[in-house]
Amino acid sequence: MIAELQKLVQALWIANIAVAVILFVLVISRRNYRAFPAFTLYLLTNTTLSIWVFLTYKHRGFTSPFSWWLGWSMQVVAIGARALAVGELCKHLLARYRGIWNLAWRILLASAAILLIYSWVATKYLWTLALVRAQRDLELAIAAVIVGVFVFMRHYGIEARAADRFMGVGYCLYSCFKVVNNTILERYLDQYVMLWNFLEMLAFLGSLLLWSWALRKRLPEESNDMELLPEGVYSALTPEINGRLESLNESLKRLW
Repeated sequence: MIAELQKLVQALWIANIAVAVILFVLVISRRNYRAFPAFTLYLLTNTTLSIWVFLTYKHRGFTSPFSWWLGWSMQVVAIGARALAVGELCKHLLARYRGIWNLAWRILLASAAILLIYSWVATKYLWTLALVRAQRDLELAIAAVIVGVFVFMRHYGIEARAADRFMGVGYCLYSCFKVVNNTILERYLDQYVMLWNFLEMLAFLGSLLLWSWALRKRLPEESNDMELLPEGVYSALTPEINGRLESLNESLKRLW
């Protein structure tokens, strides 16, 4: 059973690398790297590391100490690159609201730092569990930020491009799955590790397909210049805007 699952993991790993390479070529050919430079860097970094780790596993096996440390080290690099890509997406969605964006990226960095410190302290120097928990908590922070941004946009009627929505859904689904997967791995570390690899590969393949759909066409250039409406429209909308701001202020007061 374990040998068959290992073969499935290897086959799925090769499929992920192939889809990632196709997506990277698609991003370059459509020139969408201009709109998503951090995502392009993440895709290139993750694909390169995946090839390296796959060849190491193929040569040394999945259970060797060197393969284990290399795999988790590469996970740290990959999740750091993906966090930058998620920050880029949030900036896309909130670029016209500079005050909100300036607050959002500070909260993201502070949350990530707090979660990492908590993971290190809570494991009592058990580095095996520390890495698992640190990755899980960072994935949870990424998912929470994406959901929070989408809820905010939904509440205030902020429109987003279809490509940005698909990119966000891909990030969020992958992070949510990794949170659940790593929680199970923490409890059943030795018995679950092979199945954990397989399910993670499967979830990443789903995200790659979502990102490929989002970037299948060349994205139009975005402009940060806002088109102003006639003065009468602003006068009519002012009471509604003030009401929404008052509601937001009351909600924040109750939160704090």
